Amino acid sequence: MNVSDVRGMGDMRLPQVRVTVNSRCKRSCFYCRPSGEAVATEAGTDLDPDRLITVASAVRAQGVDGIKLTGGDPALYEPLVEVVRRLRQEAGMREVEVISRHPRIGELAPALAEAGTTLFNVSLDTLDAGLHKEICGVDDHAEVLTAIRRCVATGVPVKVNVVVMSGINTPEIEQLIAFCEDAGVHSVKLLDVIKELGESSESFTRRLEIKRKVQLPDLYVPLEELAGEMRARAIDEEVGQQGGLGHPMTVFTMPSGTKVVIKDSSAGAWYGAVCRG
Repeated sequence: MNVSDVRGMGDMRLPQVRVTVNSRCKRSCFYCRPSGEAVATEAGTDLDPDRLITVASAVRAQGVDGIKLTGGDPALYEPLVEVVRRLRQEAGMREVEVISRHPRIGELAPALAEAGTTLFNVSLDTLDAGLHKEICGVDDHAEVLTAIRRCVATGVPVKVNVVVMSGINTPEIEQLIAFCEDAGVHSVKLLDVIKELGESSESFTRRLEIKRKVQLPDLYVPLEELAGEMRARAIDEEVGQQGGLGHPMTVFTMPSGTKVVIKDSSAGAWYGAVCRG
């Protein structure tokens, strides 16, 4: 469990709490773990629900009322629905965000909504099924699109994360946003590639299978370029921070009501050195 810097608690700038509930994700996204998921961690090594509720209750007692569940992939964490329910009812969390890239999140969405999930966070980097497989190593693009629609159908707000990659998905960013608008997605977050990961201790030997021999740093796109395009269409613009201590992000409200969030690494803290380890 990682709790961000708690400085600022005196003026109610509360930290974010992110909990890794498991180690398995069932994919090998090029910009994240191109050699595969956390293979050094034994299968079945999941967070004990009772321990999570105990710690979450202690955190809640200090004033933090929101928690994000990540992994691995929480959609593959068997006690997920019950854990969400207990976080809301026993630990007293006001917000519970579930972050997933796996289609199973769509199957679980109705039960998760009933249990008290307040935000679904799902990743989608392309509308091209073949490119999707090349990026993450799994041929389940149609299922991911269905999962997003199922999450939206619950009435719980849905955020879609898009990692912007130069020459790979940059030509379709507008189409990705349009898909999300049409699907009723609450917000789309555009993120740049952590280019320093190419220098990490992990062997980044897998290349995108599009025969381009793409190196990770070559995928980096300065997001201020996209921000200019969004600004031209937006009906509102603001700067948001999660919990008052998070990364400052530009938020554009589009005419459809969908929000486009720009998480530009150059606009705030840059964790390349941390991720490298």
